[in-house]
Amino acid sequence: MKVSGGITIVLAASLAFFSVVLVRYSIPALLPYMVGKNGISTVMGGLIITVLWVGYTVFQVIGGLIVDRYGYNVVLYVLILIAALNATYPLIINQYYLLLVVQFIMGSLLAITYVSLISMVLLNYGRGGLGAGIYQSMFFLASSISIILSPLLFSINRFTPFLLFSAIVASSLVPLTRVNNKVGGSIVIGPENLGVLGMGFIRLSSGFSYLGFLGWSTYYVVHVLGISPTLSGFYAFLSSIMGSLGAVIGGLTGDKAGYAIPSILSSLSLSIIVIVIPELTAFYLVAFLMLLLGFFYGFYAAPSIAISKYTRNVGATSGFLNFMSQLGGSISPYVIGFLLQYYDFAKTLLMVGITSISLIIIGSILLLYGYNHLTR
Repeated sequence: MKVSGGITIVLAASLAFFSVVLVRYSIPALLPYMVGKNGISTVMGGLIITVLWVGYTVFQVIGGLIVDRYGYNVVLYVLILIAALNATYPLIINQYYLLLVVQFIMGSLLAITYVSLISMVLLNYGRGGLGAGIYQSMFFLASSISIILSPLLFSINRFTPFLLFSAIVASSLVPLTRVNNKVGGSIVIGPENLGVLGMGFIRLSSGFSYLGFLGWSTYYVVHVLGISPTLSGFYAFLSSIMGSLGAVIGGLTGDKAGYAIPSILSSLSLSIIVIVIPELTAFYLVAFLMLLLGFFYGFYAAPSIAISKYTRNVGATSGFLNFMSQLGGSISPYVIGFLLQYYDFAKTLLMVGITSISLIIIGSILLLYGYNHLTR
């Protein structure tokens, strides 16, 4: 029997999203085991992360078009491919160039999954902000778990984290097979007005600051704070765990107060925190700011994607918006790795933060100008 209840569909989509985020963050969490071995430099390590984000970014809009044309149940087939491909990682993790190719393919599959699942949520649950908040909260739970568990499990046996996460992805298929499929109308490529374009710049900024830092967080705490690689995931865990709370609160706030201002202020907070973190050495201050990073990224993520529900083509619009955040997340890890050849973390993250603030200013102008038209 097919399921049509809104909250049931939100939970089914959220479970599937949780499973694929486990996969997404396993390789970045293993950078301390990879950089410096087999000739892999910081630039090459950054490229391993960036290649996945490139595939993830490129296929956001493509995935949105597929969903609007064929319906969001295409995710069932994609999840099977993700589970199978992830199981091959232990065999190729020391083969650098093959790993790059597989990372790109994985990123492409993950993009189609994201757009399919968020469209499922926004088309079936009336409270768009809350639904998006519950869904986005899975990103922080799963990324936190993946970042803290992957190094520990990998240190025991390199097959364990990958096979475990593949099994979880496969199990998430079961509730999704009972969800009614829904197909969108005519396909519209890209944003429909300045409001969506402005929100795209806000998401570009947040991806550039937060996702860049998160991708290098385990490396940062090992080489700056002197933490052992085995325990490095704990600090990265701090940078994401509060995002679940932030996503739900941000979604509720957006439903009541509008989606523009919460997205702008939380994105600005991310940029400032990224600039401040490398100036601190006290454990409790670094830990506190890392917790705030996760909270504000969650707070921004829900309202900034929920704006898609106001457009004619939810799949294409949500694909475009996530394309913008992942574009930032694709560029930033490589940029950070490149800059670290010449500067320390303080100067590197200062440049990242200033760039993010500049993008927020551009996005805010466009968003505040076009937001009222978007929500009419």
